[in-house]
Formats: sequence, C-alpha cells, structure tokens
Amino acid sequence: MPLRYLVLLLTLLAPQAHAEALYRVELILFRHAPPLEASQHAPYNWADSAQVLDRRAERQPALEHVAARLTPDQGYQVLLQRAWQQAVSEDAPTIALHQGQRHFEHYPIQGLLRVRPGRYMQTDMTFWVNRFGEYGQLLASERLTQRVRLVPGRLTYIDHDSLGLLIELKPL
Repeated sequence: MPLRYLVLLLTLLAPQAHAEALYRVELILFRHAPPLEASQHAPYNWADSAQVLDRRAERQPALEHVAARLTPDQGYQVLLQRAWQQAVSEDAPTIALHQGQRHFEHYPIQGLLRVRPGRYMQTDMTFWVNRFGEYGQLLASERLTQRVRLVPGRLTYIDHDSLGLLIELKPL
C-alpha cells in the first residue's frame, strides 16, 4: 500500500518539477547585411501583454567570445546582447527586451521572447530594429519573427533577412 502512494506522489510532483525548470537564456541580435525594412512599422503596443525583463534576473553574458567575433571587419554589427535567468513553464510570460533611448512608445532595439518547455524548447520571438526621424518619430522598422525549437545547452543560429540571432538556453 505505501508503495502505491509513493508512486502517486512522484507522478504528481514530476510535472511540477519540469514545469518550473530554471534556465539561463542568452541571446545576441546582430546585423549581417544592409537594413531590409519591413512594410509595417513596429506596433505602438508591442509590449502590452509582455513582462519587461527584470534587471534582477539579468546575468553577465557568457557568450562574449562569440560576440567579439561579430565585428564590422567581418560584416557584422552586434545590436543587442542579453543574458538572464528565468523559470520556464507552459504559462511562462512573454519577456520584453529593449535597448537604447526610448522615442515615444519605441526603442531602437526592442523584442519579445517566449520560451515553453518540452523535449525541445519551443521559442517564439519577434525583434524590431527601429529607425527614428529628427524629432523622434518612427520612420522604419526591420523585423525578425521566428518560432523555433531549441535544444537546451546548444547555441542556435537564426537567420532572417538582414538580421541574425544567436540564442542559447542552459538548464540551471
């Protein structure tokens, strides 16, 4: 009889342990070709349903050696590099990232990233690289949108028009 309760307890706790797995997320967004602007600007409400990345969750980037090789001499320009720690679950929030000085509702670099668990981590991402006018008005946007499956612990390259993204998820 006690063995049956132990099996039941383990069955109930196993999904919770997997559902709340803690990961280190690191990404590098870079340009590898002349800008290819999207036909539509980044939406004004781009981060409405997202949670802005908490500064306390940010970590020192571990892929500095990779970013250092993305030099202008090689035809690259690093636009954003961030690392943070987050719990990954089915109901984990979408994370909003941004860099640069805010112009009204937009930043020069802004993006959304959502990670869901599984054998392969399901990742939905949208990043915008925005260009502003003399008075701060949004003139044009480049957009990278992808849904990819990531293998934890493996650096993954995502190619999209004039932009590229390197992303790595590591279990903690």
